[in-house]
Amino acid sequence: MNERSPEELTWQNFFKKCLLGRISSSQFINMIPQMDAKAAPSASAPGILARALIDVASNSQDVDPRISSYFEALLDTKRITVVDLLVATARFPWPSHIIHPIPSSLDGSTVERPTLYATILQLINKKIANGIIDQEAMLFTFLGELLPWMAQHTSSAVLGLLVSTTLGCTMAQEALIGGKAKKLKISLGRRLTPLINDLSATNIQLASALSYYQKQHDMLDESSANPGNSIDMLGGVDLGALSFEDTVMDTGPVITRAGLYIFLNALLCERPLQFNDISVMSFLNARYKSDVPALVTDLILAAFDILANAMYRAEPQRIITILRSFLVNKLPVFLGNYAAVIFPPLSIETCISQALLRIDPNAFPSLSQMFDFSSRNSVVSEARQEFLFSCALHQLIPEGSIELLLGDVPMQSLPASGRYIKSELVSQCTTNPAKIEELIGELENMEGNAGEIAGALFDLRLSDLAGLDRGSFTAQYYRSASESRMMDQLSNHDNDLLGGWIRGLFEAEGINDDLMSTCKPAEFHLLIATLFDQSIKACQVGTLSIETLKGGFECMS
Repeated sequence: MNERSPEELTWQNFFKKCLLGRISSSQFINMIPQMDAKAAPSASAPGILARALIDVASNSQDVDPRISSYFEALLDTKRITVVDLLVATARFPWPSHIIHPIPSSLDGSTVERPTLYATILQLINKKIANGIIDQEAMLFTFLGELLPWMAQHTSSAVLGLLVSTTLGCTMAQEALIGGKAKKLKISLGRRLTPLINDLSATNIQLASALSYYQKQHDMLDESSANPGNSIDMLGGVDLGALSFEDTVMDTGPVITRAGLYIFLNALLCERPLQFNDISVMSFLNARYKSDVPALVTDLILAAFDILANAMYRAEPQRIITILRSFLVNKLPVFLGNYAAVIFPPLSIETCISQALLRIDPNAFPSLSQMFDFSSRNSVVSEARQEFLFSCALHQLIPEGSIELLLGDVPMQSLPASGRYIKSELVSQCTTNPAKIEELIGELENMEGNAGEIAGALFDLRLSDLAGLDRGSFTAQYYRSASESRMMDQLSNHDNDLLGGWIRGLFEAEGINDDLMSTCKPAEFHLLIATLFDQSIKACQVGTLSIETLKGGFECMS
């Protein structure tokens, strides 16, 4: 790697401190102007920022989640562009295989976790899909920078997806028509042909999408039309096609409705929930290969099946609420990862429609049947409607399609406040700490915004909330909810409550009404860490048996 300039070293030190301090993305971007003020204008050039952050990130084997959020913040505030990020990434001497996900083990099965290289490309892909390229010049420059990548990594699905998204974006549809950028289109055609051939063996749908855009924009590889100039042709026979035929298996694994139900149900049974987007996507991609529409349809169906079965088992309301919140507040956000790779004539709306046709009609009735008060499904009867409105909120489907998918006039509407953005919520809470209480109250809403609210609350630190009353529950919770307190640090009232909970959980009499009436929810939440700590210590010294400990904690799960 080239010797780093003093400016890059300065920015690297800054980025390292931000990562070590677990600085949120909103704080991170607010600190950038302070660094600008200390340096010469040339030291804050976009390329320097991008290279410095990549250099810091590449020193760790695992990808720190905050790296992606820092890059996204720099892109959103236009401190760097996707071109800057792509160029900076290409300048690093990555091994040729590192663009692909790295195999790892999860519960005994092989999954893939993305490298830093793949993570950056996925972020660029996301921003392009959201319309970040809004000028012809930027589009042509970006496509030009993609050419060497396409020549070097002809079997990378991550790169193939990025190329497909770029060629399918609104600006490309407008800028690549007719005779514009003729030389660039010829070069792209030459690079697309081997990429399409190699991806045909592993991801036929992505290869088909690339082939579609190649023809749509008239990017045909002219050299392949002459067999004498193509190493992939022999006597008029396409060797790439023969290679693909050799990889076709006579039979494949059978994908069942029960299989995905078991997988998803196991994830949702964990406390706290362990639904990691990257791990789940790796499992689903390995299971479904290139059949993204079937993946999306089956995943929606599995989420509805889990909620229906929880109702039939008469699970506690708390469990029903968690599963319903997953369906409404998490699943549409997750499905957004696949929206860009479902190509016409199919769409994600088609997948949703197919899934809703197969869900249990007894658990999720039509709107007219919801007024049957003798039905046992009143708890989850609105789940279909809530899910569809959340999908509309996250722009998976147009709002006008909801009535058609429901088969009736909907009884709710999109939230008046619209779709929440985490960075905006963090900023609002920082300037107005009272907003936190309001957002906490909205966490239980089935509107699709709970994920952004939770993310914003976890990004906040007590030091961000200058105007917050330090004696309030919110301040105390942020300051010490995760810390166990010593017995001499507890007030007499807290001591009595702790003793009551220990007796209620681990003695035969159980949790009585007096304890529930005297212990406020806020007091309970501030005591949880101490309660768990004391219980574990009692088990370690033999005062409590492990069976008793498990039984007590099961009452709280």
